[in-house]
Amino acid sequence: MAQATAPPPSRLHLIKEHVYLSRFAFTLFVPLMGAATVSPQTLPNITSILVIVLVAWGFHMTFYGTNDVTDYELDKILGRKDDHPLVRGDMTRRTALLITLAHTASVFIIEYLSGTTLTLMFLLAVACGGVIIYDVFSKRNNFPPLTDAIESLGFFALALYGADKIGEPNFLSYTLAITFGVFMNFITGSFLGIVDVVGDLKGGALTTPIWFGTRPVADSNLAHIPRTLTVFGLAQIAALVVLNLLPLLRNAFRYSQPQLNLTIAMAILVSIAMCVHVTRFLVSGVRWQKMPRDIDLDLLAAYSVGILAVSYFAYLVTPWIFLLGAAVAVPTVLAKVMDK
Repeated sequence: MAQATAPPPSRLHLIKEHVYLSRFAFTLFVPLMGAATVSPQTLPNITSILVIVLVAWGFHMTFYGTNDVTDYELDKILGRKDDHPLVRGDMTRRTALLITLAHTASVFIIEYLSGTTLTLMFLLAVACGGVIIYDVFSKRNNFPPLTDAIESLGFFALALYGADKIGEPNFLSYTLAITFGVFMNFITGSFLGIVDVVGDLKGGALTTPIWFGTRPVADSNLAHIPRTLTVFGLAQIAALVVLNLLPLLRNAFRYSQPQLNLTIAMAILVSIAMCVHVTRFLVSGVRWQKMPRDIDLDLLAAYSVGILAVSYFAYLVTPWIFLLGAAVAVPTVLAKVMDK
C-alpha cells in the first residue's frame, strides 16, 4: 500500500521558518536601547517606535537573509540548517534573495517616508552595508577579523541610528553602540567560529578561530584553542566588562552614592558570571574546557541584556522598561509558539 505523502508547506509556514524570529529579539533591542539613552525619562511617540521596529526588522532580514543566500552551498554540503526551507529545497535561492532585497529596500523607504536626515540614512547604509559585507566575504577572505570588524560596525551604526532617530546621541549612546559592536565581534569572531569549527574546516571556510589555528581535538568533542585566540577572546570579554562598567564608574546616570554602589556591585557579579561562563570555551588543555553550543549563545545574549538591565533599570522610566522587555519577550515567545 502506497504511503501517503505529506502536503507541501504553505507559503506562510515557509516564511515563518525563514525569518529567525527568536533572534529578532536582540536585533530590535539594539536600536531601541540606543533610543533610550537620549530620552530616558520620556517614551517616544508611537510613530517613532513603530518606524524603529520596522527598520530593525528590515535590517534583521537583510542580515540573516544575505547569510542564508551566500552560505547556501556550504549549508547544503555540511547539512547545516536542514530544517530551513532554502536548504530543504522548499524555497528557491532566487526567492530568498528577492525577499532579502525587498527587506533591505524597505529599510530606506520606511526611513525616508518617516522623515529623515542625511545622518540617519548614512547610519542605515553603514548598518546594512556592514552586515552584507560580512555575510558575503566573512568566510571567503584571507583576513576574517576584518570582516568581523565590519559587521560590528554595522551593529554600532544600528544602535546610533536608534539614538539619532529620537534625539542627540550622547556619551551613553556612543558607549552603548561600541558595546554592541564589541559583543557582536566576540560572537561572530570567536564564539560561533569555535561552535562551527568542524563544519567550517570540512567546507573549506576560513573563520577567525581557524585563522588563529583552532582545530578539532582527535577522539574528543573539544577543540584546540591556540593561545593567540585565547588572548584575543578574553580581550574582547575584558573590553565588554569595561564598557559595561564605564557609565557606572563615571556615574553618567547620576545615581545617588548608595544606589551607585549597589548597581556597580550587581553589574560586577553579572560580569563575573559571564567571564566564568565564557572562559571555558576559550582555554584548551584544562578539565573544565567546554565546547560551546547554541544554547550558550542565548546565555551570552542574556548576560549582555542582564548587565544593561542592571545599569539602566533605575535610569529609565517604567514605560521604557516595559517596551524593552516586550522587545525581547514577544519575538522569543512567538518563535516558541510557532515552533509547536
